[in-house]
Amino acid sequence: MDKKQKYAFFEEIVSELRPILQNELKNVLLVTKPKKKEAQEFLNHLQQHHRWILNPDHHNAATFSHLTGDVSDLENASIFLQSSEIQKKIGQANEIESNRIMKTLEQRLNDPDQGFTLHTLKEIEDLIYAGGTRKKKFKKLALNPEYILITDQYLENQSNKNRLHRLLQIAQNRQIRTRIIDSGTNAGSRLSNLGGIVCFLKMTSNYEKQKGEEFFDKKEEKASGKKT
Repeated sequence: MDKKQKYAFFEEIVSELRPILQNELKNVLLVTKPKKKEAQEFLNHLQQHHRWILNPDHHNAATFSHLTGDVSDLENASIFLQSSEIQKKIGQANEIESNRIMKTLEQRLNDPDQGFTLHTLKEIEDLIYAGGTRKKKFKKLALNPEYILITDQYLENQSNKNRLHRLLQIAQNRQIRTRIIDSGTNAGSRLSNLGGIVCFLKMTSNYEKQKGEEFFDKKEEKASGKKT
């Protein structure tokens, strides 16, 4: 391919990635045959024309990894995906992504004027279920979480797993990002210190800040009512 064709080809890939990155996928593995340079050329293209996709502070950024191999057909791809090398790369990419998400969480914890965090299953349910629990009757949420994070240990120790899975399913139906974090990682250790489950979001408008205040006011009223 000449330069124009290669530019168009790389732009096609970016167009395919955009909607995916807006939802769940954040790890992208580039696979090329030995001695091929397309992966590095693609990353150079991103650096020149789409820096946001490589910026760890951008909410739709991705982590890119590169391996050499043959995935030209389903059989070769299946063999490749079972290799120890790719499993190691996937683990490294997941840890990088988890650390990036935790960095955003720390920002919300340290700047409550711009966002807030919830640390109990009940609080998160109150927020997510406020707009209904049946997909066909969903109402738009006034406050949309950035992430719901749960450690694998919290999930394992949950006495009512159906309750937690229901929350995760409704969150997924609402296209809210959820992550199960390995308790053995640095991110998992920090999350365990916060109770093992966290929901956080950023408030960018006065309307969202008002709704945030209303949410916490209602929570305090319920707590006061139970005490009395």
